[in-house]
Amino acid sequence: MPIVSISLTSKLLRKLDRFMKERGYSSRSEAVRDAIRDFLSGYELDRFRRGKVTATITVISEHERHNANERLMRLRHEHDEIISGNMHIHLGKTYCLEIFITEGEIEDILNFIRKIRAMRGIHQVKYTMVPLSVDNKEDNSLR
Repeated sequence: MPIVSISLTSKLLRKLDRFMKERGYSSRSEAVRDAIRDFLSGYELDRFRRGKVTATITVISEHERHNANERLMRLRHEHDEIISGNMHIHLGKTYCLEIFITEGEIEDILNFIRKIRAMRGIHQVKYTMVPLSVDNKEDNSLR
């Protein structure tokens, strides 16, 4: 196998080591390979789906750094047509939790998620999607 080198903060490396031991991985490489497979699997699924979905998007950002909260609100207004609502919660003095509830074409929602992930000061972005329409013409139960 080719060898790939990555740089991690010491805090992230400690978390990876703890995760690796708790989940029973035999090496860091095995844990990282599994995480990459999972990440790419989600990516590939997203590339091939079409239609209307509803999604909840959870974002954890730094409270004071990089003006993440202001940029998130600007982005929210730019994508007002797909956002049904959002909630902002402070997590201690360091982090903020933002939850967006969206509805629209999957391409538009994935584009919104990509823009959030590209921002500085964003620590994590997780989302859950549920289809609102089915491409199969014989199944109209969700239309």
